[in-house]
Amino acid sequence: MWKSLVWLGVGFFIVNVFGLIAAVFVNSFATRWLGTWLPAGLTLQWYSSAWSEFQLDSVLIVTVEVVFAVVAISLLLGVPAAYALARRDFRFKRVLLLLFVGSPAVSV
Repeated sequence: MWKSLVWLGVGFFIVNVFGLIAAVFVNSFATRWLGTWLPAGLTLQWYSSAWSEFQLDSVLIVTVEVVFAVVAISLLLGVPAAYALARRDFRFKRVLLLLFVGSPAVSV
């Protein structure tokens, strides 16, 4: 019984989250939406306005630069660390594994 109630609660939560996301998505295309179930008309005006007002092209360029930098640093640190942790035995290996993985090392 408790299991069913938990699943019912989780399902209710998920339905509400998807409903909220759908309402925001539809509202982002609406010309006007007051007192009705669906908006009166649809437009892309809000997206073009946000693009020009907030200079989203420069924001996206900086975001992509940061993404590539993070991926490069992660690869430069992660590949040698993974090789060392998988193939070599050394002092403080468990401590280093704890730092990288974030959980206690299990009989490595």
